Amino acid sequence: MLNLRTVQWMVLATSALFTVTGCNEKIGATTPVAVKPIETLSVDGVGPINADTPFNLHEIGMAFQGLNVTQQTNYSEGQPYHVITVKKDVKELLTINPDVKEDKIFSVMVHDNLVANGLGHAIGMKFNEIYSSGSTEECAAGAEELSGKVLCYAPKTGNILYLFGGSWNGPDGAVPPKDVLAGWQLDAIIWKPPAK
Repeated sequence: MLNLRTVQWMVLATSALFTVTGCNEKIGATTPVAVKPIETLSVDGVGPINADTPFNLHEIGMAFQGLNVTQQTNYSEGQPYHVITVKKDVKELLTINPDVKEDKIFSVMVHDNLVANGLGHAIGMKFNEIYSSGSTEECAAGAEELSGKVLCYAPKTGNILYLFGGSWNGPDGAVPPKDVLAGWQLDAIIWKPPAK
């Protein structure tokens, strides 16, 4: 049989547990889960990658030691091209795309919040949480494998693009109106080396 002190302790512990794990009144809230980043994206680069980093599996593998760095072949309009992926275990963090000659980096796509965004925006945020009314940067409809998505320049940058996804019944190749875009979520972030 439990004594009174034990029962009081159990009630206190249970009430503390419910206080800590209480319901979030914002059902359906899209606040991204906070994670400890392992790298950071900025206008200058993504972690150790910058405008001078060659598109080279060995070099990129050395830059991301402790992560899974692999090269794979993708196809666009029947033509093969290589990409380098960076993963933590099986979680895809980055896709690194080459230029036409496959000797320099054309772009880096960030897929996960384990790569922090120095601009303060996280994957999973809504369009209207990033762009205040009337301050939207230039946006364009995605094409090919990005069809049905929208690319917008990150606020006050010329080399970081935000890839938004959502639902819309409008024509393919068109950017949805701002009231529709407002609820779309940030799916990925694309860094391109700054123009020299």
